Amino acid sequence: MNNPYRYTLRLAVDKNVYTAEKKQRLIDFVKKAHISDVAFFLNQEELSDTHITLDKAKELIRNVDEISQPLKELGVTISLNPWTTMNHSDRGISIKPELDIKPMVNYQGVTSLSMACPGYSGWADYISDIYAIWASIHPHELWLEDDFRHYKNAPFKLGCFCDDHMKQYNDILQTDLSREEFVQKMFTGGENIYRNAYLQVAREEIFHVAHMIEQKVHAVSPTTTLGLMSSWPEVHALEGRDWQKLLDLMSGEDTPAVSRPHLPAYNEVSPQQYARDFEKYTVATRTEVGDRHKIYPEMESFLYSPYAKSNKFTQFQLDTTSLVHADGVLLNMFSMMGDGINPTYRYDALLDDDKEFLDFLYNHGVDIEQRGGVIVPMNQDVVKTKVDEEGTLEGLIASQTQWLEFLSTMGIATKPLNYIDQEIKNKCVAVTGNFLNTLSDDQITQLLTRNFVLLDGDAVVTLNNRHLLNLIDATSIEVLKNRSGQQSFEQFDGTTISGISDPRITMLTHTGDYVRIQYQSQVKVHSHAYDRFENNLGPVTVSDDKFYILPMTDSPKYGWQAQYTDIREGDIKHFFEEQSSVPHLVNMYNCKMVIDEAQTQMIVSNWSIDNVDGINFFLKDRSVKQASITYRDENNQMQNEVLDVTLDKKGIYHVDFTVKELAVVHIQFLD
Repeated sequence: MNNPYRYTLRLAVDKNVYTAEKKQRLIDFVKKAHISDVAFFLNQEELSDTHITLDKAKELIRNVDEISQPLKELGVTISLNPWTTMNHSDRGISIKPELDIKPMVNYQGVTSLSMACPGYSGWADYISDIYAIWASIHPHELWLEDDFRHYKNAPFKLGCFCDDHMKQYNDILQTDLSREEFVQKMFTGGENIYRNAYLQVAREEIFHVAHMIEQKVHAVSPTTTLGLMSSWPEVHALEGRDWQKLLDLMSGEDTPAVSRPHLPAYNEVSPQQYARDFEKYTVATRTEVGDRHKIYPEMESFLYSPYAKSNKFTQFQLDTTSLVHADGVLLNMFSMMGDGINPTYRYDALLDDDKEFLDFLYNHGVDIEQRGGVIVPMNQDVVKTKVDEEGTLEGLIASQTQWLEFLSTMGIATKPLNYIDQEIKNKCVAVTGNFLNTLSDDQITQLLTRNFVLLDGDAVVTLNNRHLLNLIDATSIEVLKNRSGQQSFEQFDGTTISGISDPRITMLTHTGDYVRIQYQSQVKVHSHAYDRFENNLGPVTVSDDKFYILPMTDSPKYGWQAQYTDIREGDIKHFFEEQSSVPHLVNMYNCKMVIDEAQTQMIVSNWSIDNVDGINFFLKDRSVKQASITYRDENNQMQNEVLDVTLDKKGIYHVDFTVKELAVVHIQFLD
């Protein structure tokens, strides 16, 4: 069977209740839903006994091997998804005394009941030995769960700061600091030797254990591929994760490791919110992982029923994995307690209906590296230079995706970039302050002088701190704190956007601080800040031939929520059209554009429950007369139409086609 886009079903089976009926239901589901791979959970969730003995592991693997035989006869591959490496969180079960595993200690000195210290040799030996047992049945893929990290579920959070780890940090620093002293120095300020010592140890011990697991697994089963589940890139950055090297260390000679990024909607959320979260988590992870390793995002419907998520939203999640050109998906759709397949959910029909379209999208996908649009760089070492004067763990969480979330959600083409010192020249680039902090002064100067750059308020603060304001023709700045009784709203004087003259955007609610900038030369002022008495406080959004500045900082609570308005969208898109610089959609609320660099094809997705009448778009120096559009119709059947493309006097293309709610369409441009 041709399965370009692979479905992997994650499934929990309890042999004690695995009846003949459940066995048949699984076989029927696998056949109808085009399942290529079944990943069986081991020691999972409600049935987890935390770190199990090696004898218990051998018992579990024998059970799975027996249960999986009928699936193998169907040509389905068998994978394994152990639930525990270090363990996710404490659930009242202590580490078994017969196991040589030392508990993790968090930054506040709290000792875990069940989470393992990642630097302890006893645990490293144990986890690599147990993975060798899992490999004994030669699974297709063998996964490391998202607990393979130092940051744990609340309230525990960051480890490990046990006595042995504290000795390592002090040995590196040649100090004799207490845990409290070390943590305070590590958390405070920007880059410092204390934080670097922690990051060095955390990264190296993860590398060490990953390599031990790879060696022991491939000694037993050379054909097994190791896989890594991951969640929030910002959180993984807290421990200095090197995505590509970690996956390379997990790779065998002929079995490159695979990645399982998080699809950030375990329950159904508003599609507008999912639009932003998808960029923040899924797209950012794919960017950091790079193109050497396949990705299979995780689609989960916790607590596993249509009460958690509608089938239509689930289908939309599957279709939008095409935006990161996923190789397939892992499906966590049923209870993890061994109930097996619930036919009332009709997931088999959903997967059957969507398979042809997902295969098409995979075969005609656009890799992130081949995208066109605004380059949004991010650096996996961002936590090294994150500035926090308050000395809190939360203050080290460094977002680099504000522009990525905003531009993509507004229908502007983006090209996220895993920045590893490569030259960027003659491009349109959007940078955050956290990203700029990772660069040297020379790198910042080259970036801003060789490209057209979009900057936020945090980026401007960084330029000020580095004495580089001259790069934006500025002399000084003043940060006006949010809710300080000063700025109230931003007004685009003398401009009409969305039919509104002199339109306004709040500067008071759901937003960060305003960075008031004094410019030394003439810039184009798009908008001004005003107080509640309508006194002009100074310029807000400005541009010239080298930059576009939106001088608002990132709010720790709200991010850039206030910027998600058609007023901001209208201003920036009008600017791009005047510059003839960046492809984007026009008058298509909540729709995204992914386009290849050569502008031969694009994927348009509607992240709302409203239909959008007409596909309107702007291209850079490109002539199009017809478009081949592939989509799913109201009966979930894949259809294709070739339609005429018209061009208006403003340079906007139009195709008379309705993009349905929660729909993805593929468009091939025909000259």
